[in-house]
Amino acid sequence: MPKASSPRRFVLSAVCASALLATTLTVPAAFADGPARAVDGAREGVTAQACVSGIATYVHDVSGEEGVLRKFLDWDPLTGNATGALHDTGVSTPLDTYSRFFTGGHGIIYVVTDEGALKTYKDNTATGGALLTPVRNYGGDWSNYATIVSGGANRIFALTYTGALDVFSIASPASGTGAITKVKTVAATNAAVIAMDRANDVWAVGSKIYTLRRGIADRLGEVKQWTYNETAGAAPFSADTVVVSRVDTKTFTGWSPGPGTFYTVGATPDHSGVAESFTGSGLAEIANDDVGSGIYGDVHADIASCLASPSADAKPVFGSVPSEEPAPQAVTDGSLDPVPQNPAEFTGKFTRGDGSPAAGLPVRVEAIDITSESMEEKELTTLGTAVTAADGTWKISLPATLPNDVQEAAAANGGAVNAVAHVDGRTDSGQLMRGTDFVMAAPATAPATARALVASAAQDDTPSKLRPVTDAMGQESEQPNEVQTAYSWASEDELSSRDTLGEQALPEYQSDTSSLPQGDPYIVKGVDTKAMDIRPMDGGCDKTKSKVIDTQIRYTAVVEGHAAWDSKATVEYDSKLATNVEVAVKTGSNWTIEGSVTLGSSISASTGYTNKGPHFAKQWKVPIEYKKIRETWKCNYGKDTYYRYRIQGGKYKVPDGGAVGKYGKDVRNKDGSGGYYKSPQSHRAWVARGSNFQLGKNRSVKWAGAVSAFGVKLGSSTQYDSDHKQRITAGNKSNARHDIWGKNDKVSGKPGVFYSF
Repeated sequence: MPKASSPRRFVLSAVCASALLATTLTVPAAFADGPARAVDGAREGVTAQACVSGIATYVHDVSGEEGVLRKFLDWDPLTGNATGALHDTGVSTPLDTYSRFFTGGHGIIYVVTDEGALKTYKDNTATGGALLTPVRNYGGDWSNYATIVSGGANRIFALTYTGALDVFSIASPASGTGAITKVKTVAATNAAVIAMDRANDVWAVGSKIYTLRRGIADRLGEVKQWTYNETAGAAPFSADTVVVSRVDTKTFTGWSPGPGTFYTVGATPDHSGVAESFTGSGLAEIANDDVGSGIYGDVHADIASCLASPSADAKPVFGSVPSEEPAPQAVTDGSLDPVPQNPAEFTGKFTRGDGSPAAGLPVRVEAIDITSESMEEKELTTLGTAVTAADGTWKISLPATLPNDVQEAAAANGGAVNAVAHVDGRTDSGQLMRGTDFVMAAPATAPATARALVASAAQDDTPSKLRPVTDAMGQESEQPNEVQTAYSWASEDELSSRDTLGEQALPEYQSDTSSLPQGDPYIVKGVDTKAMDIRPMDGGCDKTKSKVIDTQIRYTAVVEGHAAWDSKATVEYDSKLATNVEVAVKTGSNWTIEGSVTLGSSISASTGYTNKGPHFAKQWKVPIEYKKIRETWKCNYGKDTYYRYRIQGGKYKVPDGGAVGKYGKDVRNKDGSGGYYKSPQSHRAWVARGSNFQLGKNRSVKWAGAVSAFGVKLGSSTQYDSDHKQRITAGNKSNARHDIWGKNDKVSGKPGVFYSF
């Protein structure tokens, strides 16, 4: 990692030249079989060990508000997981953002606190203990060191901010309790020390120290090897040797699980977190260009002095393996799709800002898909009116005969009618309040997929709040460009290769040009309006006029597949109606989600991926056109004009020269033994060798971070049917079952998505 500019933030790269911690991971003896590569040479305190696989790798993730130490499993370090992956064990623990850590082998983790004290911990997770079990507090002040690496069983190398290298010996390194004594200082003028001082990252394996320099505009960077020597009268370091020559401009971090294997990953300003591996005894070659993702921060492995590949049939498991519990065989449900509930009515609920019902307010429902794509302003067609009940709910039936323009729009949208419900009122203080809810309905003549999606979406509708209409809405606002929206929270999250949001609710308010907004939008001119009574407004507000002012094509997550171990994943998506995408509305200066629309087309096109794996799990994204629409309406008997903006998904549309679909975020962290053994037993099933299982009905999970459009994050979900499915095909390995489990239900029920182990 790049060195920090202050003593509070500096790089600590970890190494271990001694035996891998045997108690950290349960590794069957058979894993020592097969090709092996041992560290060349030996020195004081380094003892021979059996070659091993299944090595713990730790990441100090400081990408969030609080620092977290995350644990990965390097399953096949000898080959750099050429056909596998770094497995996220799901084990983590808080580690202060300004603390630093490095490993010392044997599951010993060294932490330098924010105050500079040195402490040792033991990783006891494999036996049910803590990831950071306290061992010893050495105290002292280690904040004067810019870089610290452990050279193995009995050496620590610490580079000062002035460039000198202090070498320490460690007594009883396997326990983490032995004395630490300085034995040597290497001058800042030494070539190896200069390289460490200038490096973006430093780590070691045995007596080998590695320095990583990232690439620059006109050439690639490299990883160099330096051999440390304590022989009396000899130079402290040998001449350098280049071991990796393909380090790009965004690569700041490197580490090794043992001799001859190297991993690198990008860091700020590259937020992708995708690691790649290199292997070789001389100049290492690329082994896997996507061996792990979502890796942000300092990385250290519990390094072995000799590496081996696991048994060819071994199933990656972290910790002790529970006995194989009974589970049903996964069989694709061949029954007919369920008959959807009546989707031919619009429903919703409006509340005040504090969540209490907004009763007795007039509701107007208007069709929204009729907005002209020629960017001409058009008055929305009213589909019905109602008054909110005492609990804030309302209901309006879809007209038996749709107006011509609405009927045409619905036909182009696979049969579903997208609409917006508006409710207006005033507080006793005179503050105008407006509530908005984007709703959908489908006539009985619509395709079954459309009716099922409308009905299922209505089941999880959340109440919509009335929000203050601010003075700023009395005039049109200047719209930010793509350069400005690149700084938004949504755009920043889009850069991550890993799905960091999952199904969690999006923030209530978003900014399209910066981080998440602060403050309470219900406080207007010093008055808190969220709990005020709201009464119907004299004169009300008239019909809404809308105009498309901009469009963007954005690739949107619509399905995902999972294939761990010996399996393959397939996902298929058809552009006929199948997806709900949320709608964002700008009230004042902030954007908020106010319901969703169905997206479909009368034109059929299929896209997806087939038989990807093993150790593969990614979302699939399709191009959807998003519109930014300006709304205009008048209130108070037409005396007051207000403007508001919304971001709304439209049709599947491939950009000129663009892809019909593309890979989305990596979701491998959902798979594996960690998630399986935490899942409800009723959600589990297994797939017979050489067979497949697929979801072909009900609705998928809702991805909170499905897309970023105009600098705002929107969520989506997809209706499985014969054209939209998630499938897994099991291989023929026979030493273990091919296990899967449903996220929300048993796999034959409504799982939303299933994961693989």
